[in-house]
Amino acid sequence: MSARLTASIAYMNAEFIPLKELNFSYDNRSMQYGDGIFESIRFHQGVPLFVEDHMERLLAGMYALGFDFPLFDPVQLYHSMVKLGELNAITEGRLRLQVVRNTGGLYKPSVDSCSLFMTLEPLDESLYSINDKGLRLGLFSEIRKPVNALSGIKSTSALLYVLGAREARQQNCDDALMLNEFGRICEATSGNLFLLMADGKVLTPSVSEGIFPGVFRKRLIAKLREIGVEVEEGQVMHDDLYKASEVWLTNAIRGLRWVISWKERRYFGTQARRVAELLRAEAAHYIGPAEKHSNA
Repeated sequence: MSARLTASIAYMNAEFIPLKELNFSYDNRSMQYGDGIFESIRFHQGVPLFVEDHMERLLAGMYALGFDFPLFDPVQLYHSMVKLGELNAITEGRLRLQVVRNTGGLYKPSVDSCSLFMTLEPLDESLYSINDKGLRLGLFSEIRKPVNALSGIKSTSALLYVLGAREARQQNCDDALMLNEFGRICEATSGNLFLLMADGKVLTPSVSEGIFPGVFRKRLIAKLREIGVEVEEGQVMHDDLYKASEVWLTNAIRGLRWVISWKERRYFGTQARRVAELLRAEAAHYIGPAEKHSNA
């Protein structure tokens, strides 16, 4: 693993091309209107993790946005991801898979066909290692996140998250919690939110709260229930953050990270470390769809 490596090869519409040739015209619909979606996938030891979950979410987003894309084989796409890593000599990294509606029209698109491309960048960190220093959380309340059919789509139009992260920077915090249109806390700018309560139950905002349904969130909920921890998916109010004994943030790239502070409240990360190790071990033994298919 080396942070000095840089990618030189990209993937676009079933072809591997030099990254410098991955150019887009001024009328690219993702740039013009945010008319695209993407997935960020953790690459570990040359393997893209949890591909099936990412593909399920990607296809759901494409369907919701009316994208017309020929059916693709998840196994074949998995092989293409692995090859992209080999061509770039990157084993630990962040793979970005993006689907964009093809050029044509203004707000009203003239076509619904789309293009798929992937890029890969190296990461200089071990798989889902827990943060030594707890995160400091702020609050972004100026703009609230709508709760509708677009809430769970990972769109290339991410201004709400950009502004939230900018507010965190201005508050001298590592991240900021965001509010949904009802004034309830729904997520952070960089991932999903989990609260470990005093009674041992874990509380996390439900999908109906307008959150982005993270792949790692899904894995964490399943793992907690597997080891006998009660998980409640519901509403999270400001008072819940004062009642919680631990606060965690999750995403597919960084895994689980523990929070040390929100306003004047302080937390520990004892249980976060235990749970993070369980998830790290599970991810390290992940079997991709190609291997599952070959063993069937």
